[in-house]
Amino acid sequence: MGDPGEFVVGREQRDGLDAAGAGDDPMLRQARARIGQTLRGKWRLDTLLGVGGMAAVYAATHRNGKRAAVKVLHPEMSVHQAVRQRFLMEGFVANKVQHPGAVSVIDDDSEEDGLLFLVTELLDGETLEERCHRLGGRMPEREILLAADQLLDVLVAAHAHGIIHRDLKPENVFVTRGGQIKVLDFGIARLRELSSDKRLTQTGVMMGTPAYMAPEYARGHADEVDERTDLWAVGAIMFRLLSGGDVHNGETVNEQLMSAMTKPAPPIASVAPHVSDPVAPIIDCALEFKRDLRWPTAGGMQGAIRTAYEEVYGMSIAAAPRLAIAETVPNRTLRSDAPPSLSPATPTTGQPVAMTKAPSWLPVWSRRRWSLTAATVCALLVAGSAWAIHARHQPRTLAAAGVALVPPTAAARSLVPPRETLADRGDPPPPPPTVSVADLPVVHATTAAPVLPASIEDHKPAPLSAPRASVPAAPKVDCHPPFVVDPDTGKKRWKLECL
Repeated sequence: MGDPGEFVVGREQRDGLDAAGAGDDPMLRQARARIGQTLRGKWRLDTLLGVGGMAAVYAATHRNGKRAAVKVLHPEMSVHQAVRQRFLMEGFVANKVQHPGAVSVIDDDSEEDGLLFLVTELLDGETLEERCHRLGGRMPEREILLAADQLLDVLVAAHAHGIIHRDLKPENVFVTRGGQIKVLDFGIARLRELSSDKRLTQTGVMMGTPAYMAPEYARGHADEVDERTDLWAVGAIMFRLLSGGDVHNGETVNEQLMSAMTKPAPPIASVAPHVSDPVAPIIDCALEFKRDLRWPTAGGMQGAIRTAYEEVYGMSIAAAPRLAIAETVPNRTLRSDAPPSLSPATPTTGQPVAMTKAPSWLPVWSRRRWSLTAATVCALLVAGSAWAIHARHQPRTLAAAGVALVPPTAAARSLVPPRETLADRGDPPPPPPTVSVADLPVVHATTAAPVLPASIEDHKPAPLSAPRASVPAAPKVDCHPPFVVDPDTGKKRWKLECL
């Protein structure tokens, strides 16, 4: 018993609003009209994040530039003293958890007209409900175990301080972009020391979400609600993310409540056969109809999940990769500890735009790899083109200079010893041989048309062979004059070594 108006905009009504146009809802219009106002001269309401039956949540900026989320109690709810007390107690309860997984409340205050508001940290990421919807209605078992481990870690701290959340569901479990689980909306949480205060524990209206209510909670037995009630909700969350459906179904809220009051939960393996054998008993134990058969503590259930993870995946859950949001997920919206009555998966025109830069169509590592690949391909193309141009133009350059290539003489080729002889030698490689001028190719300097070789094969360089043996030094050639006259043709033939 608690939050009046918790079912004002429930899941079924919310879907209808999204289809028909949420702008027709007077509560939503009133919340949108508040955008741009400054509360207490310090918090400017920038954009609307969500609207629930009890409050509206905005992304806001302090006059000193600090960004935060501001949760504003609806004016029609402010007339109820019990509601005002519960609203202000939310900040006290959330901060008392003293765990980084609980959204901290920075400030609380009221306007001159009595309008109450809370200031909380602003988050960037997605809820488990959004993540499940984005992945097609179900989440991988490995991710569910990672999220459940962190969620139970928050509950260990909360239960140690006597705090029962009482409204755990996928919409209230948030995954930040850095991979941390944040538990939202401690608005209907109960402190043991306040459980006897009828004004704060009962208002004549059921609170919570029927699909995630344990049997004793659905029946309204507030005195039976304890830590095992939260653990039933954790099992229902895992059931929903694994199977794609709720533990108890019904066309109306009353039918779902009746099913939660009277029917045991079906075994998870009956609706999700793919669940691992070590994981299924953990969920079934959390969803036991009788409280005494459930996990007694959050720490006990957390230990079982860690053991199952190591058994299934062969590694400690502490060494597992973080449950994070890929940069390829577009248009992530800054969210806060918002009431879940407005579907985050289907934002209205009053929702804020993403505060983070829209990512490229490729992730960072892909963009770097493609850049390196493109640069390498371009460099290879340029080098290949330059080599082809050089190889194509070199013969033409020699021909244009009037240089005639003459094949080596037989004597020059005979200077290379047989391969067999060199192969048998064990001596160190000799210095390069000195070749006689008479045995070198002859180059004619003439103005006549160049004489090109008849065949390219005639002018291939000799294949590489073993180191050549040393040859006697060639006799010194007289360069006076630096040419000889061919007796047959009368033409001058220049001595190459004299040029």
